[in-house]
Amino acid sequence: TVEPWTKHLIEVVNKLALEEAPPPTEAAIANPAGGDVAMAGTEASSDEPPLADGHHRCVVLFGSQTGNAEALAGQIRGKIEAAGWGASLVNMSDFEKIDMSLERVVVAVVSTTGQGDPPDGAAKFFRHIKKRAHPATLLQGWRYGVLALGDTNYDQFCKPGKVLDKRLAELGAKRLVTGPENVPGEHGGPCGAADDAEGGLEETVEPWTKHLIEVVNKLA
Repeated sequence: TVEPWTKHLIEVVNKLALEEAPPPTEAAIANPAGGDVAMAGTEASSDEPPLADGHHRCVVLFGSQTGNAEALAGQIRGKIEAAGWGASLVNMSDFEKIDMSLERVVVAVVSTTGQGDPPDGAAKFFRHIKKRAHPATLLQGWRYGVLALGDTNYDQFCKPGKVLDKRLAELGAKRLVTGPENVPGEHGGPCGAADDAEGGLEETVEPWTKHLIEVVNKLA
């Protein structure tokens, strides 16, 4: 369902690995398989050690009501691990297990329920993230992308994902990927807004994926 979106997400993640990795030591050159981050084009290991909170530097968060968002998040995690990164799959209901002060790459996949509400299991996470007492630097170590799932047959299309995307930015996180700039209406905007009503999720994710490619090119 999110194959194009996931493919280019992995490209972005690999670019980040190349940007952030320190120069190789002589030992690393002699034994390139021993590093935590694999270079592009090499066979990678997903044995990257977790951070202090027990989760990997790359976290795939999901908020799911019927299981769709969870399944998509699992697919994304699998692609990230195949690229050589350790990746933690975390239900938004377990958000308290994540140390938000640590530098991370965070991909959030969230569906829409009711009248534009987040899934039941994600409600506590949304209440926490929306607290006005949080400093504007709370998530300054995060780079993130939000994939919102919705249906334009209902009101408040993809509202939880859009709210989350905005709030993460307000708390200092930096968008790794954004929505398409040239798409009008509800399908545009800063997050990926996948519409199950118009040709399925693949069709509505395409504009977002196209913009993601542009982001990847800028990182090169």
